[in-house]
Amino acid sequence: MATGNVRNILRLRGRLCYGATNLTTDYPHGGTALGLVRDMIFNFGAKTTLSTAEEWGGVVSKAFYTGERPFLAAVLRDFDNDSLNAIFPNTTAGSSSGDRYVTYGPGASGVNRPGYDLTNKQIKLVFSPTAADRHPFIILYYAIPALEETAALNLSLSQEVGIGVAFWGGVDSSGRTYAIGKREDINGILA
Repeated sequence: MATGNVRNILRLRGRLCYGATNLTTDYPHGGTALGLVRDMIFNFGAKTTLSTAEEWGGVVSKAFYTGERPFLAAVLRDFDNDSLNAIFPNTTAGSSSGDRYVTYGPGASGVNRPGYDLTNKQIKLVFSPTAADRHPFIILYYAIPALEETAALNLSLSQEVGIGVAFWGGVDSSGRTYAIGKREDINGILA
């Protein structure tokens, strides 16, 4: 094993896009930019089941890897048309501005009502680091968008507006959930 080197410590900045087709091209890599976001975090959601030994007072005797429930969370910083349409169950194009706006009317006709299957809005999500040739990319092959349940609009002059969102990692038709690595290594498995 190599000796640790502080030059290898990473501070990652980047952007999100979806539908990327080629990581060697510039951001958004042939896909669609997802607007301005901050406070991104990728959570592996790894699960471990423990087996204990009663004869030794309940000491852990074995640990089993039992899968993962990965998600990428972020805070939307603006009302980008592509972001709103990709994440919210119901958006509409404004008749005057043409910009999308979020709407909720569970009793109205023609809207996605409670119980709507969010997998209908699944996308291939890519975290694209600012230092694209040195830092790792993250691909969620079957990202299911969802609002963070405590998401709220901060209506204040002292803080910027931010909408918490999460993208849950499902399984695509090829059996994949996510890949993390340098673009030269994972570009070939993007499709």
